[in-house]
Amino acid sequence: MGKYLMTQACRFIAATCLLGGLTCTSVFYRYFPSVWSVHKNYFVSEDADLKKVRKRWNVVGKTSAPGILSVIALVSEMRAAFNTGCTLSIKSRRANLEALLSMVAENERVILDAVWEDLRRPSGETLYYDFLLVQSELRKLIKHIYRWTVPERVGAFSLLTFPSSQWIEKEPYGLVLIVGPFNYPFLLTSGVIAGAIAAGNNVILKPSTDAPISSRLLTDLLVRYVDPRLVTVVGPNIPGDGVDVMSALLAEKFDFIFFTGSTRVGSIIAQRAAENLTPCALELGGKNPVFVTQTSDISIAAKQCIWGRNLNSGQQCIAPEYVVCHESVLHQFTMELQHWIDVLIHKADAEGTSCRGREGGSTSERRLLNRVTSFLGKVGTRGENFVCGDGSQSANGVEPTVVVCGWDSDLMVEEMFCPILCVIPYDDLRTAVAHVRTRPKPLSLYIFSTSRTEQRIILDNTTAGGVTINGVVYHAGHAALPFGGVGESGVGSYHGEHSITCFQNRKPVLQKWRGIGDQGLLTDPFFVYGPHKGIKLNLLRAVGMLS
Repeated sequence: MGKYLMTQACRFIAATCLLGGLTCTSVFYRYFPSVWSVHKNYFVSEDADLKKVRKRWNVVGKTSAPGILSVIALVSEMRAAFNTGCTLSIKSRRANLEALLSMVAENERVILDAVWEDLRRPSGETLYYDFLLVQSELRKLIKHIYRWTVPERVGAFSLLTFPSSQWIEKEPYGLVLIVGPFNYPFLLTSGVIAGAIAAGNNVILKPSTDAPISSRLLTDLLVRYVDPRLVTVVGPNIPGDGVDVMSALLAEKFDFIFFTGSTRVGSIIAQRAAENLTPCALELGGKNPVFVTQTSDISIAAKQCIWGRNLNSGQQCIAPEYVVCHESVLHQFTMELQHWIDVLIHKADAEGTSCRGREGGSTSERRLLNRVTSFLGKVGTRGENFVCGDGSQSANGVEPTVVVCGWDSDLMVEEMFCPILCVIPYDDLRTAVAHVRTRPKPLSLYIFSTSRTEQRIILDNTTAGGVTINGVVYHAGHAALPFGGVGESGVGSYHGEHSITCFQNRKPVLQKWRGIGDQGLLTDPFFVYGPHKGIKLNLLRAVGMLS
């Protein structure tokens, strides 16, 4: 009998809990909309008939890239495409991200060949940077796109707004202009496009004319693989240095601009964008410092500096530009630098397996290189001296060079974008940190030290877009970390989830719960309405203090 009663009691409790749960769920979804109920309309059907696109529009969907005279029509048609809602469907976003992934995976050989023709970059470097990193970014976006794009519930309690439910809508900006550089023609275009598409935008891409073969290949591949309503390329088929195309694009209004390149051009784009109050992400550069203290592993520090400085012939925005080295280990450090140049560079040259490419870039960048080499011709006038190399140019590019100099050297004026490394000795860490603080904020900063105290002194008293401790450039390769600059080195960040955040507006939404009655004390408190005096004023003050 007791067992029977126990069984019946358990069934009753289970039924009561189930009924209570269903009731609570019903009330919750009625008065406190969840992320799913609010955003189930994200999963809308899409119109995949691209033939209609080609019939309806004059530029979008055509097999050839639009010319400069078509820029106005292109912007108008791409904006009209966004307004149809074709970019909002999660299904559409995933499909086009998967198409991008297929584009990269199925064209490895032609991508490697194109970059080789443009930059003479070794295939190993290109495979990692312009191929594997792009694939990794795409796979993560495809895997996590739902979790990273659905609205974000905010459960924090506020007496001032109670009772209410609130969440953050993650809405795309709209039509995005992406301007790519020459030094990583696939990584810094395809990788950025992926974030813009995943966030629900459509894109007009302007690749660099200084990597013409890669840019034309990218244009052809995007036309074949990706919905043209989401991505259209302009510029590679137009003769010239790209300035006219860039000017024509900046004359139009975009909803967001993403630029990767020099600080000089970035400032021009920021000024033009400000005329329309267009938000921007600017991934620029700068002179990235390296701190080498007396507690560091000198051999590893030197090896990393030579490796990082010579990646892509030194044409990398996060490459170490100058080393601030403690004077007690200066001689040992410079000897190690020379050793690792011999091992990593000269030995490979002798074996015909050089890890150096040729110097690419625009006319202005070549002019900068010529100016830098002219400065090297004056080494010794301000106490500088060569450790190894002389900055001479050859068929292999610029000779890897190390110069010991002071803070006032001509070599310390601007980013060099070539494999020349400056070394500045110091005797007091805080004084060296103060010198770095007086300079423009760099994109990256590197610390070689085993002392937590020294690391904290540098971290707490300097500013940079990103930092790697006991290594160089690695922070930019971690997909979970945001990558971007600060101050003169850029605005905004991306990579992984941050690639989606970069291209979205986080729109706060609050819904008041009116279920008890519009005249209730909780749902419609009388003291929020004026005039505020007496008890109304006291209640308003109390609620404000408790909120």
